[in-house]
Amino acid sequence: MSAGENPASAAAVPPENSEASANVKFAGELRRFLELGAAQLDAAMRESDSRVDKLAGAVTAVATDARELEMQVQALESADLAEVQRARERIKQLAAQLDTDVQATVTSLQFYDKLIQRLTHVRDGLAIPSDSTVTALDPARSDWNSMLEQVRSRYSMVEERVLFDFMMRGLSADQMLKALTGLRAAAAPGELEVF
Repeated sequence: MSAGENPASAAAVPPENSEASANVKFAGELRRFLELGAAQLDAAMRESDSRVDKLAGAVTAVATDARELEMQVQALESADLAEVQRARERIKQLAAQLDTDVQATVTSLQFYDKLIQRLTHVRDGLAIPSDSTVTALDPARSDWNSMLEQVRSRYSMVEERVLFDFMMRGLSADQMLKALTGLRAAAAPGELEVF
């Protein structure tokens, strides 16, 4: 009896193909998921770079104003009343400017909280599929959609959910970052920074 005549051997081939197909699908989904993590890390680093630059500028402004304030305090000891009056006025201006600079510094430091939150979400998100596939007998048959929804539900920032949704649509990491950059440019200030 040939292989073509044996119904049992003919029926055995499709399950192997089905299993191989499920494994290929799982590998593709896992790759997209890992690309999402890479895109999230890249977006967090890029944003942090610009925030660190703003923070450095604000700290530099505080240091500059503090030095000038010191000079103006010395001018208060002058015998020239006009010079003392100018120093008092400048001290008032510098005090107001220092307050503005300190506020900018505090605001700029908020990026750190956001960065840590994003890194934590990526780390925790990567653990969910890993934990699920390790405990499953067949990783390809794990409830992938349920895992992805569990990951997405942990995101507290709009940017994270947007990147996740882009990943689910099949965009590459580069496409996700370009789309996110476009959304940031089109959004009102602070609109994509909900956390």
